[in-house]
Amino acid sequence: MDTTASADLEIIDYAPHYQDDLRRLNHEWITRYFELEPADHETLGDPQTHILDPGGFILLARYQGAIVGSGALLHASDGSWKLAKMAVTDQVQGRGIGFALCQAILNRARTMGVARVELVSNRILLPALHVYRKLGFVEIPLGTVMYKRGDIRMAIDL
Repeated sequence: MDTTASADLEIIDYAPHYQDDLRRLNHEWITRYFELEPADHETLGDPQTHILDPGGFILLARYQGAIVGSGALLHASDGSWKLAKMAVTDQVQGRGIGFALCQAILNRARTMGVARVELVSNRILLPALHVYRKLGFVEIPLGTVMYKRGDIRMAIDL
């Protein structure tokens, strides 16, 4: 990340008044490449129930005063931890914001004692895959995924 971005970037905790930002950021990228699916509407419509209550958390990136990025760590019903709802608005992509956000999520996961984090993405999202690989994620077998757009699964052992 360049020094300008880091001086103007804050990674903050989600609060309910940011729900519209979380929804906007994720709708923006999903509809650019894919279509919104029922699970998107469910999770983004009630992040308290689907992300926070099961023990997960959401972080947001605030750049020059605006909420420009989101990311979450979900505690799935099978006991696994999933990196999800990663989004950075187009206007500020390429400034290291996604990397900083993802790194902050992994750091918090480590402090929580999480041993492994998985994610599902799509192979056309090259910048995102680059960030994940740079942070240490490696491809693992895809298995069953809940989103039609998911065609690659990655994991990192913390």
